[in-house]
Amino acid sequence: MLLSNTLTASQLGWAAGFLDGEGCIRVCKRDPGGDANFIYSLEVTITQNCLETLEHFKNCLGIQSSIYVYPCRGNLRSTVYGLTYRCSKACAVLELLEPHLVRKRREAKVGIEFAKRASFARIGKRRHPPEEIALREDYYQLLRALKVRGPGVVI
Repeated sequence: MLLSNTLTASQLGWAAGFLDGEGCIRVCKRDPGGDANFIYSLEVTITQNCLETLEHFKNCLGIQSSIYVYPCRGNLRSTVYGLTYRCSKACAVLELLEPHLVRKRREAKVGIEFAKRASFARIGKRRHPPEEIALREDYYQLLRALKVRGPGVVI
């Protein structure tokens, strides 16, 4: 992973602007089924129809992650690619870009705080204590509330 002092101001600005415009910062909540806890994870995702741009973003930051391919079918007129960072890698991306973000700065701050306060360690089939579940759910709801939605919304 590259350190922020090895990136130029223009690289940081470009990456932050790209995330501001094309990215999504969220706490993802998954139901694993059965009697297990919900799984909460910090995610930073950028979806784009240009694979080269996502590769450039990833290489620019020096934080590796997977790029998923969503082939053209149904309502998709062309193949779409999704670069997704999860948990500690998502936090690293946010810590690097947060000072340069505009639209998503509040979401980034909440995501970083979530990553610092909630553990990403897996505990198998043991249940989390109620206070840990409540903490995760609070951050899930808080980040959802920060999402700008609806027609005519102005930030």
